Amino acid sequence: MIPALLAALLLALPAAAQAPRCGFGLGLEALRGAERQVQAGLAAGDLPAGRAAAEAAAASLEEAATRLGGCGCAQAAGFAREAQGLAEQARSEAVPERIARALDRARFSLGLARERLERRGCS
Repeated sequence: MIPALLAALLLALPAAAQAPRCGFGLGLEALRGAERQVQAGLAAGDLPAGRAAAEAAAASLEEAATRLGGCGCAQAAGFAREAQGLAEQARSEAVPERIARALDRARFSLGLARERLERRGCS
């Protein structure tokens, strides 16, 4: 009985090693990228640069939310989705000041996602 169980376990190890990963590290990198893009949007003083930064931030936040959600980080993914929606809103604003306001709110939600991951990990 024990040798059969041991053999089954040894055969399962290579299969487990080939299982796809959730991409948690890529999700974190997407959050960091989104933070940089939000900061660039806040620093931009004109409409085209603010919109471009908001669009890039929204794309990074979508990736982060998808990856974190796939890893079982539901709350952090939710905050990232919220920030994504705010970045998408900023992308369609017609005045640089309104872009900055929307990106500032996105930065707050992004900070909540990062804080959630730092304090409680992925849950």
